[in-house]
Amino acid sequence: MNTSRFHFASGNLAKLLAIPKYALSWVLAFFVPRASERWVFGSGVGVGEGALALARQLRRDRPDAPIAWLVATDAERDLAAAEGFTPIRRASRHGYWATLRAGTLVVTHGLGDVNRFGVFGGAVVQLWHGAPLKRIHLDSPVTTAVRGPAIVRGLLKRMYERGTKQVSLYIAGSVTAAERLRSAFRVAPGKVLVLGDPRDDALARQALEPALAAAARDTVAAALEAQGAPAIAQREKLVLYAPTWRDGAPDPAIPTPAEVAGLNEALAATGSRLVIRSHPLGEGEYGAAAGPRIHLFGSELARDITPLLGAFDAVITDFSSIAVDFSLLERPILWFAPDLDEYSRTRGLYEALEVTAATPIERTWAGVSELLTGVLTEATPAKRESVRAARALAARFHPHRDGNSAARVLAAIDRLGLPAAELVPPGGVFFESFYGRQVSCNPLAIDREIASREPGLARYWSVTSESQRVPAGATPLLVGGREWFAARRGAKLVVVNDWLRYSFRRAAGQTVLQTWHGTMLKHLALGRPNVSLRTRLAIRRESRRWSLMLSQNPHSTEQFRRSYAFDGEIIETGYPRDDRLARADLGGSRNPIDAQTARLALGVPDGKLVLAYAPTWRDRGTSVVDDLDVNALAAELGDDWVVVARGHTRTHAFGGYLRVDPRVIDASTHPDINDVILAADLVVTDYSSLMFDAAVAGVPLAFFVPDLASYRDSERGFTFDFEALAPGPLLERREQVVARARELSEQGNAAGWIAEHRDRYAAWRATFTPHDDGRAAARVVDRLTELGAL
Repeated sequence: MNTSRFHFASGNLAKLLAIPKYALSWVLAFFVPRASERWVFGSGVGVGEGALALARQLRRDRPDAPIAWLVATDAERDLAAAEGFTPIRRASRHGYWATLRAGTLVVTHGLGDVNRFGVFGGAVVQLWHGAPLKRIHLDSPVTTAVRGPAIVRGLLKRMYERGTKQVSLYIAGSVTAAERLRSAFRVAPGKVLVLGDPRDDALARQALEPALAAAARDTVAAALEAQGAPAIAQREKLVLYAPTWRDGAPDPAIPTPAEVAGLNEALAATGSRLVIRSHPLGEGEYGAAAGPRIHLFGSELARDITPLLGAFDAVITDFSSIAVDFSLLERPILWFAPDLDEYSRTRGLYEALEVTAATPIERTWAGVSELLTGVLTEATPAKRESVRAARALAARFHPHRDGNSAARVLAAIDRLGLPAAELVPPGGVFFESFYGRQVSCNPLAIDREIASREPGLARYWSVTSESQRVPAGATPLLVGGREWFAARRGAKLVVVNDWLRYSFRRAAGQTVLQTWHGTMLKHLALGRPNVSLRTRLAIRRESRRWSLMLSQNPHSTEQFRRSYAFDGEIIETGYPRDDRLARADLGGSRNPIDAQTARLALGVPDGKLVLAYAPTWRDRGTSVVDDLDVNALAAELGDDWVVVARGHTRTHAFGGYLRVDPRVIDASTHPDINDVILAADLVVTDYSSLMFDAAVAGVPLAFFVPDLASYRDSERGFTFDFEALAPGPLLERREQVVARARELSEQGNAAGWIAEHRDRYAAWRATFTPHDDGRAAARVVDRLTELGAL
């Protein structure tokens, strides 16, 4: 099969040349009203994919809904008409007008599935076309490929980013797929909902009802026999080979005559047929392989292969999302990628293919032939292993297996038009910690205190992923979603520990408590060196959004006044997040029950000493900070120690700590940093505010600061004389850290080790933790109650 080839480079050039059309359409959209009852659908494969499943659901639920399908060919026109839709040429003026007037636009591949110039101001729903295995859109270097100067490439990238903002709702089949879509399209988490993929509805039903899978087999068999294939016996097995598109490049897996002969032998031995399905956008010259047992099944026979996957006993693929779809059936999947290394390097994968597959990756057709014999034979280890891997893949990518994803998506689209008060009732408390990346810190401690006093009060938590757990009785809301905006706007009390974003404006009668997230050693906000006028204005605008601030100590109170020009009330009462630490301090030692609980939560083996390494982030950093080299540190400390590494929340996007040594535990995304502190025999940091929290619990501190001079004099600077007051040794080399840790283990208890720094440690606690007695959260909520914020 040979299809027309598409290249990103040529498509991107056309996009740049069309800028005047985009600009004119953007203006026109202000004057042309959209009709909320009108729907426009389109798909890169024609009439198919999840768009077709959703349109059919819409037709069943609302028979009178005007549905237009934008087409590119006469064949697509006929298919749309047969479904009862109104076919309109995508590139025509009628296609432009239909897109410009429709209230809802549904696409699977991109805005070009409809008339891309008419999308401005419409409610665009992006279904995508499978779970992303290979990197897509802005995550892939090939997406914005175009030759030319940097200014041209930059303009193209901005056009792509602007296009993603035209989409009102992205649909994902799973949390894993959702996180990849959020990354690829650079959109807020709340713009992507995990509702199941409508394109898999028919397949999910086939998994539940074998008769439907048998009907799919009959459809495939009839189509092949109509093309001249020998009649397919009921006992024969069908195997699908579906390679992915290679960005316009030729398919490297075309089999040689010798490989075809080997395939035929394997197929004959197992009583099987091989059905080859090249990607509709790709180029695959598989005609020479066709024969009595090998058949071509191109898009001319079925535009959409997913609803027919139940016909097949096994699937062979490389990087195609068909593997994820097929896993619903829990049947064998064979992974064949002769160009795995090159493809991984140039296009990129979201994870190593070996991780996705959980089975070996074949590189040759000979290997595939051998594997086929195993997986197509009943009760063989190869088949059992392949089925196990398919089930594991389905568990990751298919939380919804009822075949009703289209109905869920339709309900979500209806919610796009609801007013905020109907999405989330006004009132309650809205919590956010570290921009929703964690459910932690002072907001979490305050939440617990409020919940204990007002169990019936509505509580909403800002999160960035469906995998995050919120306190019992609270409602998680994805950042940037309509419900998230509604809850934040309508809450009586908003509790945050970092900046408010998305042009927040405090409503009348609303209280905003800014708890911040640590006593500052380093300068922040207006106190930072060389702050631009634009940043200064942004800082002052931000602090005017707050009603109250929370402070741990007098030093913080003074710094907040200066750094944020904040003249409102500051509640100086200690840190609620440290209440647990304060209660664990028994006056020079930690409660052993608290320490053991924390160690169990982190997975620390019994009998091991714990060195916790928790550096802060760097302003220009693009990776987790590992100046200490945690793996080398663990090796040098030896078997008596475990290194627990905790990266700053602002480095989470760069990944965690590579765990080479088994004595390293990466706790960067562990939900409670207090576990790290309470489990530690020694806390090593650089300039992180963790140093103040650790002091509340009386944990020994050491400071690994090889860049002390540059950080102090050039990058951030300090708000006090850190070198004179530090309650532990300032170290510059890893061997010094190792030596200090060994001193601690030889002392046998923290009190003896701290003796060297006893006076400075005591002064540090008196200065920076004078209110941290385990009752800070109660005092904060008392004050909020007095102010009528609850």
